Amino acid sequence: MRALYPLFTLALLGIASAEPLAYPANLWDRIYGIWLFIAVVIYLIVAIPMLYFMIRYRYKPGKNENGAPIEGNNALEVTWTVIPLIIVIYLATQSFVFYKQQRNAPQGAMEIKVTGFMWGWEVDYPNGKKVFAFFSPDYKIPEEQKIVLPAGKPIKVLLTSRDVIHSFYVRPAKVMEDAVPGRITHLWFQINKPGEYWAFCREYCGTQHSHMVAIIKVVPQEDFDKWVKAGVSQSKLELASNIR
Repeated sequence: MRALYPLFTLALLGIASAEPLAYPANLWDRIYGIWLFIAVVIYLIVAIPMLYFMIRYRYKPGKNENGAPIEGNNALEVTWTVIPLIIVIYLATQSFVFYKQQRNAPQGAMEIKVTGFMWGWEVDYPNGKKVFAFFSPDYKIPEEQKIVLPAGKPIKVLLTSRDVIHSFYVRPAKVMEDAVPGRITHLWFQINKPGEYWAFCREYCGTQHSHMVAIIKVVPQEDFDKWVKAGVSQSKLELASNIR
């Protein structure tokens, strides 16, 4: 049995050091784990003694029908006041620390602008290149409508809308922000593994809301540099003029 301890330790270290698929999803998972652990511990502390006392001191005719007078216990009352207070302060502080990291993009993040419209997304890159991701009834996205981004690079998204309120949700990063007409909102994320991932609108915006999806295509940095320098094709310029 002892021979398994080193293997178990190595497995834990591997899990702890593994790079997450996307940021800040790892922070959501960590705070969820913390809250869940504390909730389960509190539940067990309350439920186990409660069940024990229910069985141990259950009503029996003619026995202990009148309970003994209890004046109170100052030490016990202080304990069950101070400990929950410490737990609440810890949860609030830890949640605020994670929230700041989830909300504020890291230094050096690449900025893109995403404009929602009924029913799709217009994506503006720093060099002026554009991608239009339209709604898809069959959820099949053409290559030219995929939002291409570099792997391992923080992305800051500036959001707005052309018509109604939309909500841009990046599934692997577990981040979402409303796109509001006349306002600029923001979110950030970083996807570390190349591949294709879903993004979609999570705010009901009309009859085609459920088909307002986009594919985020994550590629290595060198491939992204080649793609973004390719410029805007004539077909995309025509597409832009048609929807404006």
